[in-house]
Amino acid sequence: MIYLDNAATTNYKPPEVLNAVMECLTKYPFNPNRSGNKLALQLQQRLYETRRKLHLMLNNDSELHVAFTSGCTAALNLAILGTAQRGHIVITSTEHNSVLRPVMQLKKKGYVEVSVAQPNANGEVTPEEVERLLRPDTYLVCASHASNVTGTAQNVAEIGRVTRRRNVKLLVDCAQSMGYIPLDMEKCNVDMVAIAAHKGLHAMQGAGALIFNKRSIPRPITFGGTGTESHLYFQPSTVPDALESGTLPCPAIMAMNAGLDWWLANWKHNREVVTEMQSTILDGLKKIHGVTLYSRNNKSGIVAFNVGKRDSTEIADLLSERFDIAVRGGLQCAPLMHKYLGTSEQGAVRASVSCITEKEECYSLLNAVEQLAKTSI
Repeated sequence: MIYLDNAATTNYKPPEVLNAVMECLTKYPFNPNRSGNKLALQLQQRLYETRRKLHLMLNNDSELHVAFTSGCTAALNLAILGTAQRGHIVITSTEHNSVLRPVMQLKKKGYVEVSVAQPNANGEVTPEEVERLLRPDTYLVCASHASNVTGTAQNVAEIGRVTRRRNVKLLVDCAQSMGYIPLDMEKCNVDMVAIAAHKGLHAMQGAGALIFNKRSIPRPITFGGTGTESHLYFQPSTVPDALESGTLPCPAIMAMNAGLDWWLANWKHNREVVTEMQSTILDGLKKIHGVTLYSRNNKSGIVAFNVGKRDSTEIADLLSERFDIAVRGGLQCAPLMHKYLGTSEQGAVRASVSCITEKEECYSLLNAVEQLAKTSI
């Protein structure tokens, strides 16, 4: 199978990641903070190392301001629901449902009002558009770093200047950019970042993280055992313990740990491959009559397109059934983005490459799309 659905999850897992998972399952099958044996303490140290790596990579103010979650969705819910207050939230049309739905749930309950910042003709949300929507009671702006539909990156630094000047918290969804596009939280005035480990870091599903600063420490939204301060009837107040109730997905976190090291050693090569393969598909699709493109050159490896007026899920199914090529059709859990693109009914076909994608695979996709386009005219 030719796998071009890496924006959903990368199928290549480096040996270092696989070894880290097996080591955790066989050598460290324990719950951190629940045992004082030597190996359990070693596992706790490895978890701390992972926090520190994320702290250094994203440049927040403390390694203790890193909370592990089950994925980016959980991290975004923690950020949005854990800092909720009565007032006003600004989101963008590029947001994934992991942002849209918790925000709309707050709106449904009558806690917040919501405004949506629209992208310009280039798919970029300008700082002027964000500032136009800010109100005296605005307390949070949510911005996707890179669209999971088109791959377009937002100028987070410029948005951050606006939000910090207006004393508004900025949450950035880095699910699609982590491992592809660097982000410095301090320099860009970002208060919270949500990440996944199973995409650009090439780790496994089941672990993500919320990285935050002292301006935006969230309240817990899940309550239970933390392994610390067990005498308390109420959730402890110290972070990150207060935000990590229950058993942590340690094998997945250790995969993230190894994925961070692997990324650091290979990011230059990986970026070259991803950008070259993305450009190969993008440039090839431009030459196929009947294809509509929604992406530009980007560093996330994403190309979104449609073939004539045919439903995107039909095209995705045909690519799988006839050509053994895996892509993604439909709305990619981003209905506001498709409303902006005018593809709410048709959806879009999303092809997404990775650092191991080869040109022959890109050409196979282009040949397949060309054949399908001929029958759609």
